[in-house]
Amino acid sequence: MTYWIDTHCHLADDRYKNDFDSYIQKAKENDVAVINVICSSKEELLYMIEKQKQYPNLDISFGYYPQGVEKITQEDLDFLVFALDNYPQIKAIGEIGLDYYYTKEFAQKQKELFIKQIEIANRYNKPLIIHSRSAAKDTYDTLKQYAKTNVLMHCYSDSLEMMKEYQKLGYFISFTGVVTFKNANKVKTNAINVDLDKIMIETDSPYLTPAPFRGKENQPAYVRFVGEYISGLRDIEIEKLQLQLIDNYQRFMETCND
Repeated sequence: MTYWIDTHCHLADDRYKNDFDSYIQKAKENDVAVINVICSSKEELLYMIEKQKQYPNLDISFGYYPQGVEKITQEDLDFLVFALDNYPQIKAIGEIGLDYYYTKEFAQKQKELFIKQIEIANRYNKPLIIHSRSAAKDTYDTLKQYAKTNVLMHCYSDSLEMMKEYQKLGYFISFTGVVTFKNANKVKTNAINVDLDKIMIETDSPYLTPAPFRGKENQPAYVRFVGEYISGLRDIEIEKLQLQLIDNYQRFMETCND
């Protein structure tokens, strides 16, 4: 049996709440059988814990996003630990990482938060979902030094050379609808060259809507169009790609500490 997996979306976002059921149904109609929902706050996590009771095909990841780091307190970190102790539904820590796109004002605080969350993931043997924007070297150096569990580079858009370095560490590389954009040549090159046993796909809903729906709100159902586009780029049968993506996701979610 083959199907699609959206490895990264934000279904806990307020804009989905009034019509949540229809987004799940639309995903089902497009053969999206697993949806990994990223939660970035206590409120989002508790909301998705409840939703998962109705929709067991929802996976849950939880972690604190780098932007807004100045608002993250020790109480928030304590809640992350509490959540891992009390909610086995949490499969991965993320999205966490570094983002210097708008400013480097809080770069040091971002690094400190990043390291603390990596260390928590190590302690609880949870895989990591990484956000990195305009911070390639610092992200790589931090992960190489501290990460001891499986790592997924979400929405990868850095260089081919850096991607190869991540692959040497055994990391997974994920692509969004950006790969379908007309002028996204660097992302297309990465998608062509990534090792098949390390590739994943995602929507990052509600952002980065793939062609042919650019300009509209993104949703998990559209991960199919990311997969079909990469299938064409790599000249690989859709079913073969689906089987590989399923295997990759399952291996990523496995525990890996000794």
